This record gives sequence, C-alpha cells and structure tokens, in this order.
Amino acid sequence: MKMTLCATTKSARQNSEILFAMKHYGSRVLSYLMLCLPLLVFGSTGCVQPTQAEIKALETREMDCSFQEAYQASANGLFSLGFAVTHSDKDSGILTGTRHDPNTGGKIAAALAFGIIGLAATQERNEAVTFMLSELEPKLTQLRIKVVVNGKPVFDRKLMTKIWQQIEREAMLESRPSDRAPTSQPSALSPPT
Repeated sequence: MKMTLCATTKSARQNSEILFAMKHYGSRVLSYLMLCLPLLVFGSTGCVQPTQAEIKALETREMDCSFQEAYQASANGLFSLGFAVTHSDKDSGILTGTRHDPNTGGKIAAALAFGIIGLAATQERNEAVTFMLSELEPKLTQLRIKVVVNGKPVFDRKLMTKIWQQIEREAMLESRPSDRAPTSQPSALSPPT
C-alpha cells in the first residue's frame, strides 16, 4: 500500500510541475510557434542536398532520335506544360521556355489563414527552363536541362521529372514508326525472299 501511495504522490507532483510549466511558459511557446509557423509551412523544405552525380543524372538524358526530332519534342513538351518558348536557337541547340504563376490561390489561402503576414509570405513563381541539345550520332541526341525559379537556379526534382516525361511522350509522337525502315531481322519461320 505504501508503494502505491508513494507512486501516486510522485505522479501528482510531476503533473503539478507540468501544469506550472505550461501555465508559465505556455504563452511564450505558443507565440514562438505562431511566429515560426509561416517559416515551417512556406519556407523550409528540410531536404538533403543532392550530390553532383544525382544532379547530372537528372539534368541529362539521351534520346534515341534525331536532333530535329528531339528539338521539336522539347519545344512541344514545354508548350504542353504551359511554358512560353522565349528563346529558340536550333543551330546552337538552345531552347528556353518561361512561365509565370501569380499564386493567386495561395495568396487568398494565406491571407485567410494568417492575415497580412500570410499574404506577405506568399510570392509569385517565375520559372524558366533551358535545354541544351547536342547531336551525338544521327539517331542519338543528348539533352541537358536547367531550371531557374525566381531568378535562382534550383534542383526541382518533381518539376524536372514532369518535364522529362512530357518530352519523352512528345518524342514518341514526333518519331513515327512508319517513317523508319524496319530494323528487325526476319524470323526463321518467314519465307525466304
């Protein structure tokens, strides 16, 4: 019985200390959390920086198509994703597209949630994507991509993957199988020619 009473008084004492700390420091902690909340929500990603090899692997692709087909697929892919082609120099293999996102929905949500402070925390997003294309062989082209957001080069894995996927789709549409000679070998069962 004595042990139960001792444990009960010990936990009651701990509870009263916790209540005192919450009452005394709670308002300070709450105010710090309210000040830091916009940074946590809008500012910090907490991501580990990618290595140089990871960056190059995501920035560079080789496509099994001619330079002309790859260039056209890149331009069509940018256009399909809402980018305006602002610079196009086929001779040097440079292609740039830009898009502007005024973030109107984010501004309204932030203003409703956090008032003027939330409205100031949201910003417009200006994206620019530049491709550098190089012909390696007549049917092999290397593409390299750079993404700039609000004037700063960034490594946006999600955006870059989305762009690559769209360009690969466009390249499949550009290189029609009917335009190419069959590359398969005749089978043993087919009649001799």
